[in-house]
Amino acid sequence: MAKINLFGFSVDDIGLDGYSTEKHLDNVLEFCAENEVKATFFAVPLSEGKRLDQRSGYVSILRQAVLAGHEVAQHGLEHERFETGIPPDMIMMLPHEGPARKYLAENREKINASHSVEKIRQKLHAGRKIVEDAIGCPVKGFRSPALQSCENMFIALAEEKYQYDSSTYLQKAAWDIINGNDYSVQEITRKRFDQLQTSKNMAELPLTAEYTWYLGKDKFEKCLNLAIHDFESCIQAGIPFVNVCHVSPLQEGEDKLGFELYNKLFKHAGEFSASQQTEIQFQTLSEISDNFFKV
Repeated sequence: MAKINLFGFSVDDIGLDGYSTEKHLDNVLEFCAENEVKATFFAVPLSEGKRLDQRSGYVSILRQAVLAGHEVAQHGLEHERFETGIPPDMIMMLPHEGPARKYLAENREKINASHSVEKIRQKLHAGRKIVEDAIGCPVKGFRSPALQSCENMFIALAEEKYQYDSSTYLQKAAWDIINGNDYSVQEITRKRFDQLQTSKNMAELPLTAEYTWYLGKDKFEKCLNLAIHDFESCIQAGIPFVNVCHVSPLQEGEDKLGFELYNKLFKHAGEFSASQQTEIQFQTLSEISDNFFKV
């Protein structure tokens, strides 16, 4: 039996006004169907005061996605910057994060005080119920907005009995490319993956990076080469490859280059796996957390 390489295709910001529309979500689902890819969709419970479970268009699309074998997981509560922690520096330096940087600089002590285990549990519980009511089935996984985190977030997630979290990352270089900065490609290792595990009762599935944020021709080759490097590094390290993309930015760059990048990456993943006499499988993150951590 061939060894299996695990690819977890994940999409953030479902339902977040400004970064998600129902049409864009339909486009991603069509793309997944064309490529026979299972995906995990991280949905925002509340956006601009609108509950996901009361937005009939999204409810219908997401329920159909679940029936098609995809997974819907939870993405924060209202997608505010400091709900469950503080985002890493490379995200805080993105051009649109100026107001958040200013607020953090002026209110860090207040922000840290808001991250008690109990307060985070309340946010997790409230958001989870909204998403579960929307999709009609249990929510097993969580990803924080902008990869914000703190020690108490992981404690709260474990206490709320989430099966997995995916709020950590393995490759900073992609955000440096987005920011137009010099970058160095980080080594991805099993040791780093293991260091990110925070609980015996909950799997941590770190993503690698965001490769398709409003992608333009000027950055296409750099981002594609980095994605290929990261995929091969994960497979060679014996760990799952988990990407992240964002539902509207994925397809709102030049000429929908985000879709082209993933077409090329999917093809490479199959060819690379065949060259290693292994098999590529696209699984949801809950499936990966089941299958990988049982081995």
